Amino acid sequence: MLSVPLAARPRPADNQPVARRILFAAIALLGATLLLLPAGAPAESQTVPSIELDGEISPATEAWMGSALDDAADDDAPLVIVRLDTPGGLDSSMREIVKDIIAAPMPVVVYVSPNGARAASAGLFVTQAADVAAMAPETNIGSASPISSTGEDLEDTLGRKVTNDASAFVRALADSHDRNPELAEEMVREATNVTAQEALDAGLIDLVSPDQSALLEDLDGFEVKGPKAQTLDTSGYTVEERDMPFRYDLLQIITDPNVAFLLLLIGIAGIALEIFAPGSFIPGTIGVVALLLGIFGSMQLPVTVIGILLLVLAAVLLIAEAHVPGGWLGILGVGALVAGGLLLYDADGDEGGVSPLLVIVIALGIGGFVAFAGQRVHAAGKQPFATGEEDLIGALGDVRVALDPVGQVFVDGALWRAHPTDLEAPIEAGYRVRVDSIDGLTLAVTPVEEPDTEPEES
Repeated sequence: MLSVPLAARPRPADNQPVARRILFAAIALLGATLLLLPAGAPAESQTVPSIELDGEISPATEAWMGSALDDAADDDAPLVIVRLDTPGGLDSSMREIVKDIIAAPMPVVVYVSPNGARAASAGLFVTQAADVAAMAPETNIGSASPISSTGEDLEDTLGRKVTNDASAFVRALADSHDRNPELAEEMVREATNVTAQEALDAGLIDLVSPDQSALLEDLDGFEVKGPKAQTLDTSGYTVEERDMPFRYDLLQIITDPNVAFLLLLIGIAGIALEIFAPGSFIPGTIGVVALLLGIFGSMQLPVTVIGILLLVLAAVLLIAEAHVPGGWLGILGVGALVAGGLLLYDADGDEGGVSPLLVIVIALGIGGFVAFAGQRVHAAGKQPFATGEEDLIGALGDVRVALDPVGQVFVDGALWRAHPTDLEAPIEAGYRVRVDSIDGLTLAVTPVEEPDTEPEES
């Protein structure tokens, strides 16, 4: 048996150096890959939505703010800027916007801008609800005393109730964000108004910044106070402006009390015209569209039951006047229209009601037109219905082709076949004749005067 010495037997290959080489190659490849990446590349900057809130505080701006803040939350925005410029508006819409700002998961910065802008009346409450209240240098804030829907001061118990309620509300908003509640309340009770710098010095706002870029710089490291207390880090942030879309602009127009009321009146007038003159679909179509828009706009406003009932009564009276003219129904209809317009909206805020002058002028115009149209329709209804023979008997015409015995006459804008009533007496062309009778399409006529003839010159 052949045996091999132990020292001469082959030993198993040592794989450790190969494994180490593979490991080192993998590490080297990873390192090379990392070296190829951009060194020191900054992190992607975050976008800050800048929401436009311009014009009167109304159901349209309320809907827009709620939608825009929801979109910002869905986008995980780090904070939101609201560019505010308003003369005031409806108390109900203002309170909904305040609720939306408070409920927003991110800090909300209300920035009164651009230069020349204001945060008046309801704008004061929106500004105080913000987690950060900022203003451009040449802006102002205040004048938040409650007024009636017609722009007049509220008096007695109602005035005290509304004023006390608004005072407590704005004081709570200012105090919860560590601002000046006394000045905020004074703006409600005394209609005080201050500039941006005065508001900053008095502790009513937090920052004065010339533009949004400077505002972001000022917000870097800012200590937010209140329910969303935190330290802001806005380095690398960029602003994305989000303006109010057209559909909200349209809603803003039709929710204006004057426009909504005017659309209601146009709707009533158009439908009334369609009733008076059926078949002319244009007034009825315009009336239906205007009425629907007016109803939709009115539904966004605080409408009173008495106002609606008076408008319905006005429509009934004016339609009745058109069918049974006499004057009294029309006068009562105009009166109901005026009263309904003045009492239709119960809106607290600047310019929250319908202009009395507009109501009176438009109501009188519609009432007068309806009365005139009704009289014309009523008069036309009394006219005898005449066509064909009844309409031609007694009409005058001219002989165009001699009636000997049959020719042509021109009567009532048309040529007719005709013969003399007295068949034994032909009628020459040019004679003026009168229609005595009609048989089918042939007239029987009698001459009434001879044609004009001039003597021939020699």
